[in-house]
Amino acid sequence: MRGGRLASAVAIAYEAPMKLAELASFDVAHEHLSWPWISFGAGGRRFAFASSSDRIQSRVLDGAAIAVGPSFALPADLHLPTEPPKPEASRDVRTGVHGWSIDDQGERLAVVGNVASTSVVVTLGVDREVRRSTMEALAGPGFVAQAIAFDRSGARLWISAESEGETAILLIDAASHALVGILKSPALPQPSTHELHLHPREDAVLLLAACGPDGTFARVARLVEAGLAASWTSLDGGGIPAGMVGFSADGTRVYLAEADEIRTHAWPGLKELSSVELADDFVSSYSGALVGGHVLVDGQDSETNEDAVMVYDSTATKGRLALPPVPTGMWAGRLEEDVLVTVEAKGEPARGRVLRVALDPSTR
Repeated sequence: MRGGRLASAVAIAYEAPMKLAELASFDVAHEHLSWPWISFGAGGRRFAFASSSDRIQSRVLDGAAIAVGPSFALPADLHLPTEPPKPEASRDVRTGVHGWSIDDQGERLAVVGNVASTSVVVTLGVDREVRRSTMEALAGPGFVAQAIAFDRSGARLWISAESEGETAILLIDAASHALVGILKSPALPQPSTHELHLHPREDAVLLLAACGPDGTFARVARLVEAGLAASWTSLDGGGIPAGMVGFSADGTRVYLAEADEIRTHAWPGLKELSSVELADDFVSSYSGALVGGHVLVDGQDSETNEDAVMVYDSTATKGRLALPPVPTGMWAGRLEEDVLVTVEAKGEPARGRVLRVALDPSTR
């Protein structure tokens, strides 16, 4: 073992049974929207997706069923992007919506996007636009909002943004857009794709930015009495390309998936605690989820190109290949403890599914 690295022969045991029950399916409009196409409420019961170019629909997990939630009409000047992103662009300045977040009660939707050359943040109610602000007014000239998420309380909004020379994480009041705090740091390699991940216990957020061949970069912001505080992380300067799997239930660990390894990092500094090779012929999709005490990594068999899943115990050091059937398509996120939301990679609209996952508890 070197630097917390465990050999594949030690990590992989035998195949694990997986049972799937489909709770619901739905159509996801995406046009030229960058991933992610679905956002999740902080409480883990609600999600929101585009049902058309001008409307965001929501669903909520209600016991054993998925119920239809409120829908939100997008402003006339903020529909889904009609043009693909430019690979050479330093920032995504296409006109249209670039991301959204739904509050845990399903009463408000927060949107970031561009109107002509102006980056804006908009809070929507079910039947009206509540508040609109420009990123220039919130963060300064040249900043373009990249991602947005309601905080755990639902009263504030986390926003990540980029300018030509800096990266910023902001926290604003969701209703008034009053600035609670802002942290600025060196610019990330471009083009970059931002995802904001709420910490399950603290008033904090993890920004993971996929920066192509330059790797994955991280920023951590925490709400303190004086405003926002930055936590230095081992990925501030970048690391091997990796995607978010999830936080441990107690929030002390962060799991990331590389192409051929799963890594465990300590919160908040993201010090690497372990790195375990995935099974032979398994290539991850840089995503996963924590389900029922297990750490799951989504991927495919490199020989057959069929969907495949690695199932790890809670330490993410002992893994098994899941027996078919396994969830297909891209994993968008998790509801409560054992429900996955997936989306097929092709088609307009794409097909989304809500699946309850059951695994052998002895593999935890």
